[in-house]
Amino acid sequence: MEQELVRVLVVDDLPSFRRAVAGVIAVADGFELAGEAASGEEALGFLAHHTVGMVLMDVNMPGMGGLEAARQIRCWYPDVLVVLLSVNNTEDLPRDAMVMGAQYRHKDRFGPDELEALWSDGGHVQL
Repeated sequence: MEQELVRVLVVDDLPSFRRAVAGVIAVADGFELAGEAASGEEALGFLAHHTVGMVLMDVNMPGMGGLEAARQIRCWYPDVLVVLLSVNNTEDLPRDAMVMGAQYRHKDRFGPDELEALWSDGGHVQL
């Protein structure tokens, strides 16, 4: 029996970073790119019409940033694993970023192994 792929939405205002994350998804076992969005607003619009298992999202974006979008996604789609990606260190994030139910990973160290570990741990990896 074939394993169902985890559909992933990538949200970042930089097209180059969206392409880089799409490349990570392409080489990770068991994942597929569901779509891309350039803002929190676009991500919410996408989720209203598509089913995904995971959202990989930049923290800092114009308009609705990643923190507010993560809050709304966790509220409306509680089964979706939200992973915030940033070049900032964990201690530089606002305190509420740690308690909203999203995970955090550093952009520079994010790769296929990290993606697979996040999903296999059921999103319970602690920050």
